Amino acid sequence: MKEYFVHIYLYELEKYLHTQKDEILKMSLWQDEANTDRPLKEYFKKLIENHFNKIPSDTDMVGVVIDKSEMVEVACLKNAEIKRVLLPEDINLQLKELLRCGKSGVYTNPDICLEIHLNGKLYYEPIELKTTKTDSIPGSSIQQVSPDKWVIFIKFSKDSVDIATGRYINAINSKMQFPDRSPRPQVSFSEARKWNVTNRLKNGNILEFKRDDDNLLKYELLSDWQGVLSKRWVDILINAKTTKANEPWFNNALRKFILDFLDAYETLDDKDKMDLKDKIKSLIVY
Repeated sequence: MKEYFVHIYLYELEKYLHTQKDEILKMSLWQDEANTDRPLKEYFKKLIENHFNKIPSDTDMVGVVIDKSEMVEVACLKNAEIKRVLLPEDINLQLKELLRCGKSGVYTNPDICLEIHLNGKLYYEPIELKTTKTDSIPGSSIQQVSPDKWVIFIKFSKDSVDIATGRYINAINSKMQFPDRSPRPQVSFSEARKWNVTNRLKNGNILEFKRDDDNLLKYELLSDWQGVLSKRWVDILINAKTTKANEPWFNNALRKFILDFLDAYETLDDKDKMDLKDKIKSLIVY
């Protein structure tokens, strides 16, 4: 039931935030071009705890459907209440272990965490906050990405803001620059908005979230980013007929590397070639 509550709660919160654009716009989130999200975290803590801790009583939605599941009536979710909004410094070791449980990759504290009381039980829902003045921005490093984490994405322009809520996976676009340390798949406000338009549908008074099969490609990116990069590099070497303007510096280094490798490889006999392939395979870490 908690999942149904979070789905409709964030849908309603997104609607409400569009009525608060002037207040959000007043926040100073950039200092010397560095993004300082502390004011935004404190804003959401105050807003949710004091003004928006439940599904609005006047919502026009009567049911929620997720991935063709059975409909859950919104009336069954209206007793849910967000008692606290935890900031990173509020997350103790016990809660950290709870949030980490069942998650792969490197754990990092969420920007905010909702403490939800529902049907006599206590739940915690981590939320990530993303802001941008353009559209696409580098996301979390790939070891830290939790694809199903919820995100509140705010796009700032000179005199307005736009807001989208959704799963982190739905904001990831197909771009991933070659990393100097760890890959950071880009997240895009327009990608998040497009997903909502296509897959978050109002069917009369029923709010329906459709399964997105395209997300399988994104999950592949997150689970085996080295394999995805390898396929892209092979495509660059075999299919690219000309260079592109402003293409990544690594493309040229890749071309030089493959020529040097092929020169060395072609000096080997068949047995040594097979031994080399076996050795390389044995050194791959999965």
